[in-house]
Amino acid sequence: MTCGFLIHAYNNREIDYGSMAVCCALLIKKHLTVNSTALVTVQDTYTHMVNMHSEELIHHAFDHIILTDISRNVADRTFFDTRYNRKAAPYYNTNRSDTLALSPFDETILIDADYLVLDNSLDKVWGSVEDIMVNKSVIDLNHVQNLGGFDKRISLLGIELYWATVVYFKKTALVDSLFGMVQYIKDNYQYYSKLYNFPSSSYFRNDYALSVALHMINAHTEMKHVSSLPIQQLMFSTENDDLIDFVNGNAFFISERSQGDFRLHKVNTNVHVMNKWSIGRVASRIISYASC
Repeated sequence: MTCGFLIHAYNNREIDYGSMAVCCALLIKKHLTVNSTALVTVQDTYTHMVNMHSEELIHHAFDHIILTDISRNVADRTFFDTRYNRKAAPYYNTNRSDTLALSPFDETILIDADYLVLDNSLDKVWGSVEDIMVNKSVIDLNHVQNLGGFDKRISLLGIELYWATVVYFKKTALVDSLFGMVQYIKDNYQYYSKLYNFPSSSYFRNDYALSVALHMINAHTEMKHVSSLPIQQLMFSTENDDLIDFVNGNAFFISERSQGDFRLHKVNTNVHVMNKWSIGRVASRIISYASC
């Protein structure tokens, strides 16, 4: 039985997802016992990664490198670098539904490139009796659960919201059906946004599609809940937060809950960093720590 992590990374004109994926994979190698990794990317992103970090480091970080194609015909998304800077860039979020077919593992954790693995809690996942595990409970650095206006629902009166940041799955018929539904929802995204009353944007959101697919798998009921990963709550740093330093496995953030209200946080547990540029500013420190 093979087990491992799969990371998608596609650079756009503003954000270096490849370097984030290197940080994520090296932290997996550093902190976890089961630490095989697979990178799904495109040729131009891979070439940039090699030029930035060397081919030797890339092959140390990833056990499998899977080159694929993506649709470049996507809408821009607005990305925030704290509350004071924002930029629009293409959001190449088009082939997560292919993850089941792309994964080289029997058991896989699909993990976002901007997720920093700083503890060993994900070692408890493997060998689960569950076909899929995904969290619906999240918390930010200030211990606020209503992250970005979401309170465990896809909308005020909508279905439960599951977060696609970290998803465990096996290669089973049920999971095959689930990923097939995610693909179908992606192909008919505007229709499902109206049917399930979630905010319709110009770009595809994995969280919404996964939540709708899980609802459909459960015969359009919430009677059978999907199990969470062995993490009580996924921790997020929001786009208003700034990752300012990384020292000895500790990530240091400044959060600004409201303008002028600054708080310093030292984080040594897994955390999803939604401010992509802030990872880039400390990437060299993360890589230096994790590659030792």
